[in-house]
Amino acid sequence: MSRPAKIAACYCIYNEEEFIEYSIRSIYEAVDRIVICLGMAPWSAYNSEARRKHAQRDRTEDIVDRLAASDPKFVVKKGVWESEVAQRQTAMECCVNEGIDYYFLIDGDEVYRPDHLRVIREEVEAHPDVGTFHIKCTVLWHSFRYRIPYWGVKWTPWRLFKITRSRKLLGLSVPYRCRITGPNRTNSLGPRYLIPPHKAIFYHLGYARATERMRLKFDTSEQQRHFVNGWFEDVWMKWPQQRSMKNLQPLDPEGLPEALPVDPSDLPELLRAHPYWNLEIIP
Repeated sequence: MSRPAKIAACYCIYNEEEFIEYSIRSIYEAVDRIVICLGMAPWSAYNSEARRKHAQRDRTEDIVDRLAASDPKFVVKKGVWESEVAQRQTAMECCVNEGIDYYFLIDGDEVYRPDHLRVIREEVEAHPDVGTFHIKCTVLWHSFRYRIPYWGVKWTPWRLFKITRSRKLLGLSVPYRCRITGPNRTNSLGPRYLIPPHKAIFYHLGYARATERMRLKFDTSEQQRHFVNGWFEDVWMKWPQQRSMKNLQPLDPEGLPEALPVDPSDLPELLRAHPYWNLEIIP
């Protein structure tokens, strides 16, 4: 690719007021477009009761509208999607229409450091044949002061996808439709590559939430039907009193083996302004 790669940060969100502004500000300078598919209701494909139970919208729309106002870097689509895959596909179509080269999947509860984002772009430019880039994460737990370090997290997220528009077939160039095939996957052509985690990771804040926010996330998750029975009451609610507890993940318990107390000084600087910064445990 002779010109610099065009990268779009793609968000598919609903009720993410806790962290969405911090997430967007953390990646703003590093990307060429910010595509936000903003749900006006929860997904219904995974829990038919979710829309009735969690129909009240928070301040996410106001935050997105304020950040995106008169800023051509933003593409904002508002709607109601039945599933995470459908919502992410809308973001993919926006990327295709905008002439974007890479779909950078970012959830509303993920933040990046500027130095790590520079490494990620360098890795993309150095590996133009790669179709999917994996980026490891460290998972914050119940506050900014406890976490599962990236080397203990089994999850290896699929995060950057090359948008292929054509492919060779019998020596001929034929159109190719790049699409979302799972909540965090695409059919992008080319090998997969893990960006070395000692060079770049992201910080996953999905478990650094207030209890009621965690309940919303739990009830509307794409994977909630596979969660361990009783996880919310037996693990999430009891951990603050039993901090040596092991096997914390609701889907695959060993996927988050143990939360450790950690100095938060390595977190992105902008998080110091967050209301949770000085809390030992988020209530």
